[in-house]
Amino acid sequence: MKKSLIALAVLAASGAAMAQSSVQLYGIVDAYVGSTKDTIKSATAESQTVVGSGGLKSNRWGMKGSEDLGGGLKAGFKLEQRFKSDTGEQDGVAFKGESSINLSGNFGAVALGRMGTPYDDLRGKTNPIADTNISPVGDTIKNAKADYTDKTDNTVAYVSPTFNGFSGAVAVSFGENKTNVADATSHSSLKLQYANGPLLVGYGFQKEESQLTAGTPAAATGQTEDKTFNLLAASYDFGVAKLVGGYQTLEIESKGVKQGDNDSLYFGVQAPVASNINVFFGYAGSEYDAVTGTDYKATGFTLAANYVLSKRTDAYVGYKQIKKENDTTGADMGKVKTLAVGVRHTF
Repeated sequence: MKKSLIALAVLAASGAAMAQSSVQLYGIVDAYVGSTKDTIKSATAESQTVVGSGGLKSNRWGMKGSEDLGGGLKAGFKLEQRFKSDTGEQDGVAFKGESSINLSGNFGAVALGRMGTPYDDLRGKTNPIADTNISPVGDTIKNAKADYTDKTDNTVAYVSPTFNGFSGAVAVSFGENKTNVADATSHSSLKLQYANGPLLVGYGFQKEESQLTAGTPAAATGQTEDKTFNLLAASYDFGVAKLVGGYQTLEIESKGVKQGDNDSLYFGVQAPVASNINVFFGYAGSEYDAVTGTDYKATGFTLAANYVLSKRTDAYVGYKQIKKENDTTGADMGKVKTLAVGVRHTF
């Protein structure tokens, strides 16, 4: 009888603890079969049939949890690992997706660790093709020297609560590679947005201060390369279709000396044509103007559709094409073509 009472007491205590805290396992498994050809990386590249990983979303598994500390305060964490579904390999460092801990309450949330930037969060909400890997935006800005860092290490972030549709977030990533001849690499990012009903409008800012490659004359004098990004973006859901778009600017400097700048534009439409079928179209264009060197121009588009099989599973088909050229002479510098037919499951 005494042992039974002890057992009941232990179960009651564990039940009370579980009522105040939770841990969730989640993830995405996404694979496709299709063809790829990238003559930007290699002019002699041939088209080849592949079984690819992450046609829509990068594969991942993760754990996230929270604990109620009382008084409206909560503690939480998130650990997210990336992997390749076609080979089973780990994609990048362990917990490449995120590794963070946070405290949240009526004041908002404060987080520490590795996480996505507020700037990237805004672009994701307004990215064509539902912010998937088959969107033309990422490849276009990358091939026009306008790519930014979407996740940062050693980060402190604050996310505000929402006031009448208005909210904001700011994050600072401290560099831990400072030397006696070079400043540390660091990132700062923020977003301000208004979201109410079908409308979302936002502004994003991000600055990246990076040490130049060791051994270069500039690095020997302690110089860094500074990238400053600005983004205006919006989306509006009409019900029959959702329109998204954004305009990004970039300025590259080295110790106050301008190296070049870039203007990027993207827009898209997402339309449900049936209760379980959605079609997507996205366009992106980006131009890099160098003070010295080559001016680049990259344009791209994607046409895609998905068929919802269940709450957690969908099938998809998509075609993406990116073109890069010399913006001064118009000379063709290659294309990226991807055709994918795949399936995605979330858990």
